[in-house]
Amino acid sequence: MNTPRRRPSSKPPAPVTRWLPAIAAVAVLVVVVVAGAAGGKDHAAIGSNADAGAADPGVTTSASPDAATSTSSVTDAETSGYDVTGLTVPASTMPGVGTETTMVPTVKTQLTRSLFIGTAGDDVKELQTRLTELGFVPGGVDGYFGEQTREAVWAYDKLILQTPPDQVDKSAKVNNDTWQGMQDPIVIQPRRPGDGTHVEIYLPQQVAAVFTDNKPTLVLHISSGTAITPERTKDNSWCETVTLDTDADGNPIDPPVLKPVCGVAYTPGGVFRFQREISGHHVGALGGMDNPVYFNYGIAMHGAKEVPLNPASHGCIRMNEKISSTFQNYVHIHDRVYVWGQDGKEPEQYTKRQSTPVFNYPDPDATTTTETPTTETATSAKVTTTSTKVTSTTTKPDPTASTTKTTPTTAGPTATTTKVVPTTQATVPPPTTAAPPTTAEPSPPITLKQ
Repeated sequence: MNTPRRRPSSKPPAPVTRWLPAIAAVAVLVVVVVAGAAGGKDHAAIGSNADAGAADPGVTTSASPDAATSTSSVTDAETSGYDVTGLTVPASTMPGVGTETTMVPTVKTQLTRSLFIGTAGDDVKELQTRLTELGFVPGGVDGYFGEQTREAVWAYDKLILQTPPDQVDKSAKVNNDTWQGMQDPIVIQPRRPGDGTHVEIYLPQQVAAVFTDNKPTLVLHISSGTAITPERTKDNSWCETVTLDTDADGNPIDPPVLKPVCGVAYTPGGVFRFQREISGHHVGALGGMDNPVYFNYGIAMHGAKEVPLNPASHGCIRMNEKISSTFQNYVHIHDRVYVWGQDGKEPEQYTKRQSTPVFNYPDPDATTTTETPTTETATSAKVTTTSTKVTSTTTKPDPTASTTKTTPTTAGPTATTTKVVPTTQATVPPPTTAAPPTTAEPSPPITLKQ
């Protein structure tokens, strides 16, 4: 029996009902596009150069609802690109030191003597070769145990052997027992693995490492800020007269300002990015720096003549000045910088406030310093007077004296008018050069080290 067909309704469909299929298709397309964009962002690799350079440092990005678990680069309007927020400590991290799996058995050699700074020979070459293989920077493999080799051994002792910095042998002596352990299949691993280049700074060990595609390219002995906490205590603080030629953001101050300031020699922990770099020797507010690369306002990794075992800087990360000459070839602007603080926290556990350095403040005990006039002309020179009374004399003018007219000053009831020496006297020949202004010159600025 055939089922009768339903006759189509002659009534036309409602206008909204007719467009429902098209609206649904557009909605599905929008959902697919948004989901794809969000998924691509959340899976960005930590430390990758592509992720690091994707955003303009001058552009801020609003945090998404899932920013707490996202590994993407998320900054707020207050960070200005100096610290990275929206990151959490990874659920699992690689240990800083591991064992390299290899099928080739290790053939170890023996040391017949202890090696330390000043020694030389083929055994020193072997030591330098092994340190270089591990990622340390002993300098050239030249067979001489110099300063760079000593600092490389220091870094090995602190990072691999976990020797506290204050217990490391200053002579960096390597005996046969140490040499046997150094020949083990050791591998230095990043605690924050990922493609591209990033830097890890371990303040408790006073060691820094540059990783490229998870391989250690530079493992350095460093010296950071002397303060363990950011409080303005007597032990944490310093006060000096500094020459300010740049502000905290690197903008030039012209002309430079001589200013007595105080600060806290503290290196904060956190997650940052390299922001700017200067090639060659740079004289900043706190003294000379070689090839600085800034990552946290005025805090930079830079070369220095002295990189002692103990923290000794005003907050920057010091490295050997010879290493700094090529350091900028190993890192890039926008590379991430992970700093493990002295308090033992993971870099991602610091808030923005905790990651911000303690900025310099005026020295409350400083005395007023007289500044040299910008234009040293006789007509614009001003004599600063105090309560001391100025007495005019009738002594014959000294031929070597300046004939410049001095502007009178008023400093209360005891002020007098400075006597003007006529410039038309035939007995007083005009000086060949104008005498310097009578304003007291300031003491030369104190040169400090970062």
